Amino acid sequence: MKRTTPAPARRAVLAFTAALAGASLLTGCSGKNDVFARVNNQVITKDEYIQALERQMVQVPGGQPTNAERLVLDQLVGNRVLLAEASKNNVLPSDEDVNKLFETQKRIFEQQVPGKSYDEILKEQGTTVEEIKNDLKVQMAETNLYAKLLKLEESEVRKAYDAGKDRYSLPQRVQIRLIVAQSPADAKKVEKMLADKKKFDEVATEMNPPQLKANGGLIQQTTPIANLPIPWQSKIQPTAEGKYFGPVDFPGQPGTKSWVMVEKKMPAFSIPYEDAIPIVRRELVQFKIMEPANAKVRNQIIKQKMDATFEATDKSYETVWAAVKSAAEKAGIGKSSEGSTSTVPPVAPGGAVAPPAAGTGTSVAAPQ
Repeated sequence: MKRTTPAPARRAVLAFTAALAGASLLTGCSGKNDVFARVNNQVITKDEYIQALERQMVQVPGGQPTNAERLVLDQLVGNRVLLAEASKNNVLPSDEDVNKLFETQKRIFEQQVPGKSYDEILKEQGTTVEEIKNDLKVQMAETNLYAKLLKLEESEVRKAYDAGKDRYSLPQRVQIRLIVAQSPADAKKVEKMLADKKKFDEVATEMNPPQLKANGGLIQQTTPIANLPIPWQSKIQPTAEGKYFGPVDFPGQPGTKSWVMVEKKMPAFSIPYEDAIPIVRRELVQFKIMEPANAKVRNQIIKQKMDATFEATDKSYETVWAAVKSAAEKAGIGKSSEGSTSTVPPVAPGGAVAPPAAGTGTSVAAPQ
């Protein structure tokens, strides 16, 4: 199930608001280890359900609790089925596998957003390392399962990696901080403040247009040097970290001047093949599973989910799950290539720049 990641500053507020909106749904679901439901006799705890609901509700338009309930049950049931099938097929990822992918994604993130640790981002988003690793385990189990059923050879993975090495690497990059003056008068003010030794970030906060005021004009994610405006590229190279150049024309805005501080220079970075294997394999599975010729394999897993035995402690949730299944059946999901859906999420070249999405797995239906 796909999930977007809200901006960190909004996540806690949205999660809290969503939790209030859905308070009536959570009555009696407070025990960490209490049983919420069983899927083919596998236990889902109330704590798991609450965490999944809080994470899912922030992305449902309007925070509608009913929609979130369906999405979360879809996710939790699907995850249990996928993990069980992966185990039965001897492709369940080990803790070592999960930890290795977690560390790889962490390294990629910190290469792209220097000065901001992965752990900090998780805390800002109200997410724990344990939750991310659980998500990765399901994600890897799904990939491994489809890879086996589709008879994906390791030689194909290696070939894909070798053919697209640039997609699993990062070029030389720079993190910059900007001051932007939109008029000649503002440009003179900026020059005077800098000449008076006022701190660059303070000037940026005072003089920048609203969209660039945050973080004192800092662009958090690094930019490949080759992607910078050509007039800037020759100036970036000789400028040391902590130094700036300007005024220079701001691209695409005649009359607007800018000053550019080099906050951090990052050397080229590549993901070794051994670390990239799960990322490349997932990309290959993503494309293969959507081919009409592989509809039978895709539908086989979806059908196992739809046929799963779902028994909830609160029987009202069984009604919700029945509604999910009914909507899926009416849509023909799991019966034909046109109606089938696999929610193997896209993998960005070189991995994700943010913590991975929660609720991975094959979705049968998420009625709105």
